[in-house]
Amino acid sequence: MALTSFKAGESISAGQAVYVSSTGLIYKASSFTRDQASVIGVAIDSGVAGDLIRVNPDGVYSEYSGLTPGELQYLSVTTSGQVVNYTTWATEFATVSLDVYREVIGRAITSSGVEVELRKPFYTVNTTQLLLLESSTPLALDVILLEDGSTIELETAP
Repeated sequence: MALTSFKAGESISAGQAVYVSSTGLIYKASSFTRDQASVIGVAIDSGVAGDLIRVNPDGVYSEYSGLTPGELQYLSVTTSGQVVNYTTWATEFATVSLDVYREVIGRAITSSGVEVELRKPFYTVNTTQLLLLESSTPLALDVILLEDGSTIELETAP
């Protein structure tokens, strides 16, 4: 297992997935941009901005708990740096209305260990944003229903 050390750009906890910013500092990875979803590994150490933190890019990280051996682990959609299983990832994905990058962190090999197996982030379209039509007839909208239940009538909209 090769370890690398980076200077932290923010507070990072051991076990969190991290990426390297354009400034060369590491931050907790996030699913919302390709750069931030490009995970370089899992932090071995905890630290604050300015601290050197060791990162595991390709070995076993064994400080998790409650994992199911064989399950892939992903970068959380809603919590930067957090590593979650697919069921949790899918549940989180359903709660956001944005497209995200799905990043596999690795595969659980024990109830506490993940074999870090980084891949390229996969752009995932959130289908809650799609409008599917059953025919090729042009769509005519009279009103838009907002999440809070209010409406915008299109003929009277400014």
